Amino acid sequence: MKNTNSTIKISRAKIELFIDCPRCFWLEIKHNIKRPEGITGGFIGQKYDPLIKSEFDNYRQSFTKPEKLKELGLDLFDDFEKLKTWRGKGIEFYHPEHNFIYWGKIDELLIDKHNNLVPFDFKTTLSKNFQIYESYKRQLEIYGYLLLKNKEKVANYGAFYVVKIDIIKELGDSNRRETLIIEERDVVLVENLDYEKYDEILENLKEVYYSKTPPLANPNCAYCSYFEKRNSI
Repeated sequence: MKNTNSTIKISRAKIELFIDCPRCFWLEIKHNIKRPEGITGGFIGQKYDPLIKSEFDNYRQSFTKPEKLKELGLDLFDDFEKLKTWRGKGIEFYHPEHNFIYWGKIDELLIDKHNNLVPFDFKTTLSKNFQIYESYKRQLEIYGYLLLKNKEKVANYGAFYVVKIDIIKELGDSNRRETLIIEERDVVLVENLDYEKYDEILENLKEVYYSKTPPLANPNCAYCSYFEKRNSI
């Protein structure tokens, strides 16, 4: 039985933090010592994600879908109540041996011709060339892993709905300035998602969490490297 009073909740972002650097994960989760916040382009996604979700919900309600999904033979996930739960509360998986709830909030889901769920995430970028980073791929993998742990059938690939934004400023004469926003939209498939490796990753995460001594830092972690160099002066 789940002990909700002492159960630790570990989000998808914190799993990614552990993969990036076990020490940073340990410091944040165990001691609330967080990495310094940097300036990111996340505000673009925060603005566009609700709009894109609403757009896809309208497709779902009208029993239509974007042309690109038609070309790929993919449909929108049709259980809207379940999707609302997975968007709001998140896809949750309680691991009884860890006493952790692993969870992640998904943007959207697709269904393929075999009735498998396809993890689907929105990405908004100012770059003309969308790059699939390893962390992006892991994001889809963790969603797929959580779905599998909820006894869902999941495809071994995922997809991104990419919105490329081109902002052209200061159109018109000096007395009338305008900003033109041009959007280009596409669906990018990500093949060969590996869900099985997360059993081992989460075992290692659990060991680090319950450790009383700080784990080794990722030698490529810029944050740990900075503090080690500063403390050595």
